[in-house]
Amino acid sequence: MKHCVALFVMVLAVGQFARADVDGCRGALDALNRVKEEITPQLSPQTDFGRKRLETMETTLERGTHVCRDFPELWFYRMVVSERLGNKKDQDYAAEKLAELNYQASFNPFTMPAAATPPPPSELQAPTKVRQKWALVVGIDSFTDKRIPSLHYSVKDSSDFVDFLQDPKGGQFDPSHIIHLANDKATLEGIREGLGRLRVDAQPDDLVVVYLSSHGSARDVDPNGVSYVMLHDTNLDDAATLYATSLQMIDLVQQINREVKARRVVLVLDTCFSGDALTSLEAGAGGTASRGFSAPVPLDKAAEASGASTPPAFSAAFQNLKIGYGRAVITASRASQESWESAKLKNGYFTHYLIDALRTSHGAEPLDHLFPEVRSLVSTKVKTEVGASQDPSYEFSQGADSIVIGAATSM
Repeated sequence: MKHCVALFVMVLAVGQFARADVDGCRGALDALNRVKEEITPQLSPQTDFGRKRLETMETTLERGTHVCRDFPELWFYRMVVSERLGNKKDQDYAAEKLAELNYQASFNPFTMPAAATPPPPSELQAPTKVRQKWALVVGIDSFTDKRIPSLHYSVKDSSDFVDFLQDPKGGQFDPSHIIHLANDKATLEGIREGLGRLRVDAQPDDLVVVYLSSHGSARDVDPNGVSYVMLHDTNLDDAATLYATSLQMIDLVQQINREVKARRVVLVLDTCFSGDALTSLEAGAGGTASRGFSAPVPLDKAAEASGASTPPAFSAAFQNLKIGYGRAVITASRASQESWESAKLKNGYFTHYLIDALRTSHGAEPLDHLFPEVRSLVSTKVKTEVGASQDPSYEFSQGADSIVIGAATSM
């Protein structure tokens, strides 16, 4: 499996917000992540469901600010949720605290992002027309915090992906338009700078590809709830340092939706989305191995009650990508499956067969044609060679199915 770090973060029961009793601040920050994941512009107090969810969020955030009084994001989300509910007194109180903490937010999560606006009809008629193409590619094998195990092929996976992107017979990306961050360059600051460049350079009729290969941490109760991706400088000392030094998936999604102007964005994630215990797995037959540490986690309670047998595909954070136009997310496995790598291939199965499919088609196939083949190949190979289940998953918002990664540019 892509190494899953056992970050025993207190989690919320499925469908509920609650404060953790043992470690209030840790529980408050995890609750904050869930609030951030569940807020959408459509969540309204005008419906019974929306009002109940917002009132639960408001109560949870109020408790969170009691135990983490100096954490500004808790106050910010308390302010915007209270504003949504029309609770002027609490909104003003939270705003005063934010002023004291000198916190400036870049957006209101209840507003519709610019990315939700479809392109003009002329562009809809020419889905393969791309002005320019940009990429941010991240691979991390080593970590400054030695409690995070090293990885085997994450940097090589990212390098191989870059090779395809800049191949004139493949992705046809201008090499100067590819930001490749590996190991000590792949810090939180480095990734923010990379995303900042995409925000400035990428225009509405451009294509942006973001590829990320590293550890992913998962929640032990809700396998859908992926909170963090480990970066080179992630610090596991406590909940606050983890929150401040790792990449939160919901924040990445929000940045893609709200700050990247391009109407075509492909997010490729070769990180672990399952596992809640640190269990070393030895190499299996044929030199294959699980990418680090894993333990299966149960499906959520609702799925178990309904008798569902299919593991969940995506983190709740990714559902927010549906708000944007032309957003695609592709993951190495479903939320509660392991993602395997092969010593023979010197790659993860997913990245290897993804690049192979892209090269075979010279990047000319639209996503909805390409990825069913990748999923089938990975599932079959892992089942045959490892004896495990791994099903890469993909989901497209409106307009994303026709994205062609190897499309020629017009500039």
